[in-house]
Amino acid sequence: MALQKKYRFLFFFSMLAIGSCMSDAEYTDFRTVAKTGLEEAVVFELNNALDTKKPNNLYLYLRNDNSYAFTNIFLICTLKAGDQLVVQDTLEYALAAPDGTWLGTGFTEVKESKLWWKNGLELPKERPLVIEIQQAMRTNGDPQGVKALEGILSVGIGIEAQE
Repeated sequence: MALQKKYRFLFFFSMLAIGSCMSDAEYTDFRTVAKTGLEEAVVFELNNALDTKKPNNLYLYLRNDNSYAFTNIFLICTLKAGDQLVVQDTLEYALAAPDGTWLGTGFTEVKESKLWWKNGLELPKERPLVIEIQQAMRTNGDPQGVKALEGILSVGIGIEAQE
């Protein structure tokens, strides 16, 4: 009987610890792109539970490892509501410091970066809401874009209610 109480306590403590690590994101979703290297656009269809009455902050998440060959990344991000284009941005983010050390969080060679996209955006009521993310990298002197990005492992989005 004492062993069952011990396991219950450990289970409760584990759930409490996991819950305290969760962010306040209303919506978070990830797609693994390690095999394709972000060669094609990543598409997220947002759920219907998102609040359209108050402003939201939109974030992008990138997970990369040491095999990523660049210190930055260019992304084309699009939000559509039904057939209507709501916003489209070409964004540049630094993924490494000037000395070459990776930015982001993580204890191993995999780093996760939370990247700001939009602040205070009121989500339209039209559905479906679709976010598309594609990379727009190219090497210096080459007009053709890089087809696949080795070292980008996954891409995610996060939507948080603005406080």
